Amino acid sequence: MKFNIDDLNQASKEDYEKAWLESKNLLKMKGDLYALKSQGKSHPTKDFIQDARKFMIELGFEELILPMFVDEMDVYKEYGPEAALILDRTYYLAETPRPDIGISAEKIERIKELIPDFDQTKSLQNIFRKYKKGEIEADDLFETFIKELSISESQASEMVDKIFPEFKQMQPISTKKTLRSHTTALWFKVLAQFQKKKDLPQQYFIIGPKFRREQKMDATHLYVSNTLSCVIIAEEISLTDCQKIIAQICEKIGFKNSKTEIKEATSKYYAPQTEMEIFVEHPTTKEWIEIGDGGFYSPVSLAKFGIEYPVFNVGFGVERIVMIREKNEDIRKLTYPYFYEDIHFTDEEIANGINYEYSPATKVGVDIKEAIIKAAIENKDKKSPLEIVVWEGTLNNKKIQVSIWETDEGVSLLGPAALNKIWVQDSSILGLPPDKEIENAIDTGKTYIDAIGSYMASMTEKLAFQDTNRFDHRVKISYRASEINLEIDEMIMEFIHSRQKKVDIRGPVFIGLSYKVIEGN
Repeated sequence: MKFNIDDLNQASKEDYEKAWLESKNLLKMKGDLYALKSQGKSHPTKDFIQDARKFMIELGFEELILPMFVDEMDVYKEYGPEAALILDRTYYLAETPRPDIGISAEKIERIKELIPDFDQTKSLQNIFRKYKKGEIEADDLFETFIKELSISESQASEMVDKIFPEFKQMQPISTKKTLRSHTTALWFKVLAQFQKKKDLPQQYFIIGPKFRREQKMDATHLYVSNTLSCVIIAEEISLTDCQKIIAQICEKIGFKNSKTEIKEATSKYYAPQTEMEIFVEHPTTKEWIEIGDGGFYSPVSLAKFGIEYPVFNVGFGVERIVMIREKNEDIRKLTYPYFYEDIHFTDEEIANGINYEYSPATKVGVDIKEAIIKAAIENKDKKSPLEIVVWEGTLNNKKIQVSIWETDEGVSLLGPAALNKIWVQDSSILGLPPDKEIENAIDTGKTYIDAIGSYMASMTEKLAFQDTNRFDHRVKISYRASEINLEIDEMIMEFIHSRQKKVDIRGPVFIGLSYKVIEGN
């Protein structure tokens, strides 16, 4: 089953509700049609996260879950004068205030055009009032209309879409809440609570996403990435201790060779000359690559959260680590392979990805296809006008004829390209005359006439069970694969286009085919 996307898009533009309701008819509700395949596969980033959780716990850290939202005020408390620059890379959250929805006489008349017996104006006003006050959630609104107004789902949908523009006019308004771009502001708040409730020392970690409004997403930057972040709060701890702990974590990650370098410019939430970058030696290139950053939190920032003891924090970029381990050079390909990973197909794989969109499903259908091809080849040079009956038989108690024809005066039954063969050469798909051999190419075993015959045979099988007494199919000049019933795998098409290769199946085909019921209902 394959949807006609163009038809669906056009239908939804003309009447979305009608298209939505009718779309159910494209799906099968019953039948044992599918079973799970043995093709499970994990993502390397998730594999690392799973392993990292285990070894962090083995090292003595307790795992926590931290909120995703950070108040702007907490960023200022943490970063001081540097906060404005940090917030420049932060995503702010927005809300859409619920509108006041009035019900005018004009709107009531329009509702009655849609729902002729509508007499629930007060109930509708009450629903909108509750919606505005937050007593009815937005995703429950349709269901509330259906239950309290006794209307259908389609009527509820059309009423909102066509009569109350207030819903479409809602505009988001920014709040002072942000998506976390660092886990640091959250650690400050957590430690402020825990220092009152638990004995020191305390050791915590989290592995989770952070959100950065980067200038662009490239080989080393993502808008959303994961961080392995940990903190230690203790009465006594030195920078040397911190460096040893970093080395322990790096060894657990799989990097025996690691080093730390104190940064020249220190972020304000770290104490001066304690922020350090962490580097590991790439196992293949032997280059030193940064994978993390850490240091002592500034006592000034700690004081703003009421924290009285030294805190060491270190964060590692999960995707950066996995990229090194997987010997990948582009973090986008690692994280989103379906968008960025290079795909490659051999000419043989491309040939196997070319199929007929419509093919006969029965022995009778195969016989019809073979009869079309045989008659076309035997009579290809006969001059028109002519019509040749290629198959006659019974399907669904109907006597049916299938014929091939040409009506233009003084031309051959088939156009010059009708018998073309389909080849694959150097990632391009080519339609070439049957007597032309090309070197270093794959013969797909498919031809234009074979593809067209498959289509007509398939249509004959289907039309015999419909109220159609005649069907004509004409292929003139071929420009696209679909015009001769060829279907090319979408991934293969993406690969061909990405390599600036071509699908060239152009050519004058000029063949007509007919299906005709000569006896029966």
